[in-house]
Amino acid sequence: MFSRIILTLPVFIGNFFRFVFYTAFIGFAAFFLGQLLPRRNFDYTSFPFKCFHWENNGRIYLKTRIQFWKDKVPDMSQYIKSVFRKRITVFRSADYLEDLIRETCVAEWVHLMLVFISPIYLVLLDGAAGVLSMIAYALGNVPFILIQRYNRPRLIMVMERQKQLNSKRAAKENPKHILNTAVVTK
Repeated sequence: MFSRIILTLPVFIGNFFRFVFYTAFIGFAAFFLGQLLPRRNFDYTSFPFKCFHWENNGRIYLKTRIQFWKDKVPDMSQYIKSVFRKRITVFRSADYLEDLIRETCVAEWVHLMLVFISPIYLVLLDGAAGVLSMIAYALGNVPFILIQRYNRPRLIMVMERQKQLNSKRAAKENPKHILNTAVVTK
C-alpha cells in the first residue's frame, strides 16, 4: 500500500505543477483582457451588477465574516502600479468613486468568466485531477466575486454622500446661482 502511494506521488506532483502553471497563465490572461475592457460598458445600476434585494446592500456577506478576510486576498493593484488603485483616500471625489465602482464591476465580471471557463481543466488535466482542479479553480474565484458584491453597495453610498456634499458646497459658494435657477424653472 505504501509503495503504491509512493509510485503515484510523481503523478500528483506533475499534475499539481501543471495546475499551477495553467492557473497562472489563465489568471494573467484574464487580468490583461480585463484591463482592455472599456469601463463605460459596465453599468453598476443594472443587472447583473446592481445589488439584489436579498443581498441587503451587501450585508448578507457579513455572514461569511468578509470584513475580516477580504483585505487578505491578492489584489493586482498592489503589485502592478499602472493598475487603477482600489483604495479610498481621505480626498475622494465622486468621479473617482464612480470609477472605482466600475472597477468592481469589471473585477466581478472577470472572476465570473473564470468560474465559467473552469471546465477547461477537464481538458487540460486527465481524470480526477481535472475534476478537482476545475472545482478548486471555480471555488477559488468565488471569494473575489463576493468581495466585489460586498464593496459595491458601500461604495455607491459613499459616492452619493460625496455628491450631496458637493452640491451643498456649491450652494454655499454660489447661492445666487440657485436662486436664479429656481426663478427660471417656475
